[in-house]
Amino acid sequence: MASPNVKLGMAAVSLELSAVALILLSSRELGVLLQYFALHALACACITPLAWSLMPEQYRQPRNWVLVLLFSLCFFIPVLGLMGFAVGAMAAAWMPQLHRREDFEAVAAPHYELPKKTPVSGWRSGRVRQQISDTGAPLELRMKALLALQNVPTRQSSGILREAMSDSADDLRLLAYGMLDAREQQLTQRIEQALRRHEAAANDTESRYLAARELAELYWELIYQELVQGDMRDYALGQVRHFCREALAHKVRDTGLWVISGRMRLLAGDYNGATGAFATAIRQGFPRVRAAPYLAELAFKRGDFDTTRQIMRELRPDGKSRAMQLSAGFWGQGGPSA
Repeated sequence: MASPNVKLGMAAVSLELSAVALILLSSRELGVLLQYFALHALACACITPLAWSLMPEQYRQPRNWVLVLLFSLCFFIPVLGLMGFAVGAMAAAWMPQLHRREDFEAVAAPHYELPKKTPVSGWRSGRVRQQISDTGAPLELRMKALLALQNVPTRQSSGILREAMSDSADDLRLLAYGMLDAREQQLTQRIEQALRRHEAAANDTESRYLAARELAELYWELIYQELVQGDMRDYALGQVRHFCREALAHKVRDTGLWVISGRMRLLAGDYNGATGAFATAIRQGFPRVRAAPYLAELAFKRGDFDTTRQIMRELRPDGKSRAMQLSAGFWGQGGPSA
């Protein structure tokens, strides 16, 4: 069966055609004219609710006044009035789709409240990574393993936290993001405070030196703790270079800054600059044994394995990390050859 809209449309077309035929084929007497207006009014009355139902929702209100408008268009502008309105309604409905704009709102970064620290008894660093990456383990156990990283230095835990940020579990991702973001925010706040002190000390040489030195150390910590990556890491390297130069211009015998400068240049691939910076630090009193791992890394990156072996043999087995002891022992037994 035909729908009510179809019936109304067919009735409206039939009545309008009859009215047009009447006015074209009959004489122009007053009675014929009145009959034409009667048929035309009936056609308008039939087509008005149909036109209203086809309009976009936002154009249908207020209902009574819209119906009056449609009837008036149909009645006082025969044929063309309704056709023009139909074209206008379709244009109003479809043209916005061709120029759709997505409205975006600026939202503040989410603030995640970390739970109270979980004791690390029973957890080892290697086991933590394994437990977190085990998607078959209960989520509660994986969360406990992640919380155990709160007591682990950022340098050792940042890689695990970044891996957890790509996990399929929402709670685990949020917790990893919150822990990593909290550590980054701590350093960022200290950098902002140091920048304000640096700007305020424009005429105080000593204060400006101390602020520049602190900024070089803080930006280096962002890199060393692997809290920045990509373009932000490159930016932090540039800031380390800038503030190291500024601070050393005030106090050239600052051995700690020369070491930071050497490590920064080593990371950036400037091996000649790194060699010069470490050599300057050692000449000015920096203990060679503390610079030895960086000098060995420089020699290794250059492919000078004999020098690498020689430097590693100089390292004392005591007072070093387990990883350094193993590395020194490996190179002491011969290590790779060029």
